[in-house]
Amino acid sequence: MLGLFALILAGGAGVYYISNQMGKNIDAPDVTGSPEDRDIREANYIRIGWQSDAYDVLTKFIAGTSVAEKMPHIHNPAELSERMELFYGGVVIHDQDTPANSFSVQELSEEDRKRGLFMLTYDQPPQFSLREFFRPLAPLRVQYGLEEADILLSTVARVGNFSLEPVRVHAFFKRTGEGLKLDWEIFAQTKYRTFQNFVELPDVGLPETFRILIVEDVPEKGQGVASSRSYRIVDPANLNDSTRVNVMLDSEIGKELSVINWRGTKQGSPVTRTATVELEWTGRKDSPVLEIKRFICWEFLGLGGEESPATASAE
Repeated sequence: MLGLFALILAGGAGVYYISNQMGKNIDAPDVTGSPEDRDIREANYIRIGWQSDAYDVLTKFIAGTSVAEKMPHIHNPAELSERMELFYGGVVIHDQDTPANSFSVQELSEEDRKRGLFMLTYDQPPQFSLREFFRPLAPLRVQYGLEEADILLSTVARVGNFSLEPVRVHAFFKRTGEGLKLDWEIFAQTKYRTFQNFVELPDVGLPETFRILIVEDVPEKGQGVASSRSYRIVDPANLNDSTRVNVMLDSEIGKELSVINWRGTKQGSPVTRTATVELEWTGRKDSPVLEIKRFICWEFLGLGGEESPATASAE
């Protein structure tokens, strides 16, 4: 009996020792996987994996009815909070007219996706109201161009009077340490067509920043300025929203833009680039002049482009 008791004690001690030592000399499992596995997951994410994250962020952003509810889903919220409050004016925000599930995937280049940039687009073509689409039929002489339509006929029969404006929205996403975040500035610019409003409703002395496409153009008839170049600036989503601006060749802005000059060069074909610029209407209110007040950067600011030192006016 004493021997059996000693064996039981020895067995208990052995079990206790083994239970204490288990796992001490075993490395923790590698939950991240091998470098090859991580590379595969990363390649899959930038190919298609980002899409579910982007739709999720956009859905939550659109569902928000106040600036506070939208802030967690945008890039650089601290810098944009005051501007967003001024933009929306404290009213209830209704973005449900452009639902997230109606956006489609826009494939950026692999280089951009590796930099953490992704894009969804919303494109609603002009819509017609058929109940009101009974325009007066023009006489044959007008249809065949033998006579000009009078003011009444040309006004009543204009197609634009029976259609709604197209809606095109660009939703860019930037990959951050907290996941994908929506670039609010270009979302607001393209959805609410702030560039068009700025161009069509001049307000002298109030500069605004825009993400645009820019290409050298011929000056408007009678609007050319000596020792200057004329450039066309275009909203990236609404290509019909565009205008021309003259820039002095010897200005800092003119030197920056000289890389896309094509008139009078051997290349002889237009070069279109993305850029971020600050525009301003100058001069008198009865005859305002549009200028590029500051060239900020090539590409879109915050989406690959970084702000350059302040440049001089194009005057």
